[in-house]
Amino acid sequence: MRALPILLLPALLLSSCYSSESDSLRGSVSNEGVSVTIQANLPANSVEANVAASYFQDGRKAALVGGDIVVAASDTDSAILRSLENLSGDYTSLVALTDSGQGIRFSVEFDPEAARADRWYPVDELIVDPGPGELIGYSTLVEFPDPIVLNSPLPNETYTDRNQDILMNWVTSPTSDQMRLTSVQTCYSDSRQIQWGTSTILAGGDNGSTDIRVGSLIPSSNFLNEITNRFTQLSVIIVSAILDTYSFGLIGRQDIEIETFDLEYCTISLTLFREIGNDLGADISGGYAIGSTSDTVTVVYQP
Repeated sequence: MRALPILLLPALLLSSCYSSESDSLRGSVSNEGVSVTIQANLPANSVEANVAASYFQDGRKAALVGGDIVVAASDTDSAILRSLENLSGDYTSLVALTDSGQGIRFSVEFDPEAARADRWYPVDELIVDPGPGELIGYSTLVEFPDPIVLNSPLPNETYTDRNQDILMNWVTSPTSDQMRLTSVQTCYSDSRQIQWGTSTILAGGDNGSTDIRVGSLIPSSNFLNEITNRFTQLSVIIVSAILDTYSFGLIGRQDIEIETFDLEYCTISLTLFREIGNDLGADISGGYAIGSTSDTVTVVYQP
């Protein structure tokens, strides 16, 4: 039986003390003009940044067509962001860098040949060029906060009860605006598998520690999977382990009856982001541009 991945992002389900609904960095998409939702994240001990972006026109997500592409450029590299699925309007890539202090610039450019390599039609067909689209020229510079390194928990640390707390510790920094915890849970039973994600802002900010109850991440009874919030999507998309989940088209409203699942064990991948906000760029009317650093640790729940 093929494993069934499912994606979850409801912050309201995370009722323990570490969660908060306040997100001062992620502004709303405007109903008028061009808006962007952008995140550039530099994982701990990495020389490549994960980048993701979506563009909006008059409140609607705009899929790039024709020769339009999104380019992310660092001090030493540039990369074309590729669509997660055809005409999804969500784009992602990896960008190498040597000096994180110079940030990464996102821009919409016109390059028909490069664009055709990522579109559904063959590269040597549909050569007719409609010309540059309305998004060409928009540009946003994203800078990074200080790096973050988790001191605990340890990799593969095992928990046996939903009432146990996962204790997270890290060195604080004055550069952070806020801290976001994004997790991916994958639960196994024989040949069955379910997977979902959660994402929330830490109420305590960058204070060096937080605790997460295992049961808040892996409930004992059925729960509702519903993604309605654009604010939390990029932080989950940018965690590469579940990009396939997004491309399967399973984002939406769905009940997960976990109590009928003969659970053997679950892996819990915890990514802690240190985030700062950035200026959107000239003539961009809404959305957000987040620069972040992160560290990830995976633990195990085995009842």
